[in-house]
Amino acid sequence: MKLSGVIVLFHPNLEALYRNILSVVDQLDHLFLYKNSTVDEVKILKFFDIQVQEKISFLGDGVNLGIAGALNITAKLSISENYTHLLTLDQDSYFRNDHLKRYKELIKTSLKPDIGIFCCNIANRGALVFSEDQSSLLVPDSITSGTIFPIQTFLDAGYFDETLFIDAVDYEYCYRVKAMLGLNTLVFTNVILEHEVGYPEKIYGGFTTDNYSPLRTYYIVRNHIIIWRKYPKFFQKSYKKVLLEGHILKRFIKVIIGEKDKIKKLKSILLGLIHGLLNKTGKYEG
Repeated sequence: MKLSGVIVLFHPNLEALYRNILSVVDQLDHLFLYKNSTVDEVKILKFFDIQVQEKISFLGDGVNLGIAGALNITAKLSISENYTHLLTLDQDSYFRNDHLKRYKELIKTSLKPDIGIFCCNIANRGALVFSEDQSSLLVPDSITSGTIFPIQTFLDAGYFDETLFIDAVDYEYCYRVKAMLGLNTLVFTNVILEHEVGYPEKIYGGFTTDNYSPLRTYYIVRNHIIIWRKYPKFFQKSYKKVLLEGHILKRFIKVIIGEKDKIKKLKSILLGLIHGLLNKTGKYEG
């Protein structure tokens, strides 16, 4: 296995980014840091010794291409430089000790012939998504962070859908790989990635809200509707419930009750709903 990795940067918290890099860099052949915003390269690199610095390259010019655009550039570069697999990571996620090493060994020894995507178990504020009772499971989809893609999957199924820009890019790709190639997504439940979802905040009435920005709110609603309609057989029932109840109905109420930027967020929910039903894609300039 020749493994490259990519962390997509967007106004990163440097302390979290350092922890992320240190959790993976020893197990990677090379790490790409894609700049979807302006970052201080010198400030990032000076934290690491020369051996680590030599394994890191920066890509991008600070212009936000979205998660799909950044990942596609890195995937194509990984192909041209003869890597066999690509690990994708969010800037604030990190593997537990030696878990990436375990992850690689499990992929190398996996005997399942029909796998197009490998993923790990997510610990969201201490709660695991999957029980560790079974060492591996076939799942409908995975999030971007912590997922390892065989390069052959990109060659056979194409790249991430840049018209979605951000949000649900990962789900769409898993569904496409399944629909086009008949290949599955496999999770190793004892490989743990620490990854926090949203920005939870207590608000009036004892409610908790994920407190996504107006822009993220728009993409979450729009893109989940689009991929639900595009892949009705694969889009999970639980996701439909979370979308309709959590991201639209209850979020609408929570924004009114206790969130800031009420008008912008309410507009984002409504526009995301309308544009999703109209299948309107591309970058939202709102």
